[in-house]
Amino acid sequence: MRESSSIFQKYFKPKKFEYYRDRTIYDLIGIKIFKKYLPTSGDLVSRKRQIKHIDLTKGNRFEELYRYELKTRNYEWRHIIGAVIFVAIRFLLDSNLRLTVLDVTILPIMNLYINIYPIFLQRYNRIRILRILKNNNKPSPYASIS
Repeated sequence: MRESSSIFQKYFKPKKFEYYRDRTIYDLIGIKIFKKYLPTSGDLVSRKRQIKHIDLTKGNRFEELYRYELKTRNYEWRHIIGAVIFVAIRFLLDSNLRLTVLDVTILPIMNLYINIYPIFLQRYNRIRILRILKNNNKPSPYASIS
């Protein structure tokens, strides 16, 4: 189990290609706009419903950041599974594998919005959390991963 855990850790650890100069590739693809208008937990909805994703009043703020970093992995994993299921169901429903206009336009756009952008958002959030931890001389959860 330890080895598979290490594989997952390597996947979730931010990669060098995700950084571009002093920004992330997620900044370049408009993740902040997506984050603001996300219907379930975006910035506007969270503010209106008074939802705190990171509650710094609960205790140690760094413990809260570590907790939320784990949450980003959980959310990302759910969306990866969702993306795979989304594609698999499409091909299971049509054994002849005929591609229609729906298959090449609407479904990829839906999958992008429902699964791919949320995966990007979790990776973006994780990078931000790790940057805060690093700037405060706290260990990264990925310190043992090479």
